[in-house]
Amino acid sequence: MYLSPRDIAELYEEEGLAERIFPQVQKGGLNFVPTYHHDTYPYIDPSKADLSGKRVLITGGSYGIGRVLAVSYARAGASIIALAARSSFGELEKELKNAATMAGRSPPKVITYQLDITDTVGIEYMVREYSQQFDSLDILINNAGYGSTWDYTDQTDPDDWWKIWEVNVRGTWLVTRCFLPLLLKSEVRTVVLFTSIASLLVAAGGTSYPISKLAVSRMAEVFATEYEKEGLLAIAFNPGDVLTDLSRKLPGQASMISQDKPELAGDTLVFLTKEKRQWLSGRMITSNWDMEEFLSKREEIIARDSLKFRFVI
Repeated sequence: MYLSPRDIAELYEEEGLAERIFPQVQKGGLNFVPTYHHDTYPYIDPSKADLSGKRVLITGGSYGIGRVLAVSYARAGASIIALAARSSFGELEKELKNAATMAGRSPPKVITYQLDITDTVGIEYMVREYSQQFDSLDILINNAGYGSTWDYTDQTDPDDWWKIWEVNVRGTWLVTRCFLPLLLKSEVRTVVLFTSIASLLVAAGGTSYPISKLAVSRMAEVFATEYEKEGLLAIAFNPGDVLTDLSRKLPGQASMISQDKPELAGDTLVFLTKEKRQWLSGRMITSNWDMEEFLSKREEIIARDSLKFRFVI
């Protein structure tokens, strides 16, 4: 059962966050379209997409949102699904092939790389290994991330604070940098950078994770600018408030607002990447938005150059 806005407000009130958080979230555009989803819905059903012949690589792909992303792409018919993560993949290959078969698709070729995305040598090795089998990469999804407790600055461990930046910012940049040559050889040329609603917030304890995700959103804008002539499509993607190891570290009971299903993120991302919409490049997109309503705002978004960060005066 989903929490109502009143329930969420009461939780935040208990933690002393409501007065500062909710105006920021509202201004942050979560109400950009009339309909706000918490679970997947027929319009974005991945079985309606056709990604046969496409090659996808997902970081942080062994569990959580990353694992669900892989299932969504398997159901959409992706031919190659490459996964990178520090932890074991277990029975994921079997799970992906079963998901594809159940959706009436050919089972994908699944490739796994167990590594840390902050390790330059490991990433370069992964690229070499991948390049020996394939000459291009269609879709790169930078899902891997790290977060810690939201502590006041004087109570924050400096090494843990920096680790958040190492994983979320440097790791995302490093993986994208190393795979760019392969991405640009593809006709799809799509890179997705996972950001967060936290990037829109100014709250106590937010000097690490929120600001790192703000940097990731801006990074997508920079990639879009740097490789515009080459046709790179770079998207900053907010997967919603999914209950993960990261969200469990929110202050007090605030983690209870994490009520979005990971399938919503997976299916939304398949929908966004199933065809190339260059006008999305450099923009931050939230999985909760109804995609039919979102696409209907195309002309408005382009005219206002919306869904980007600005210094307003």
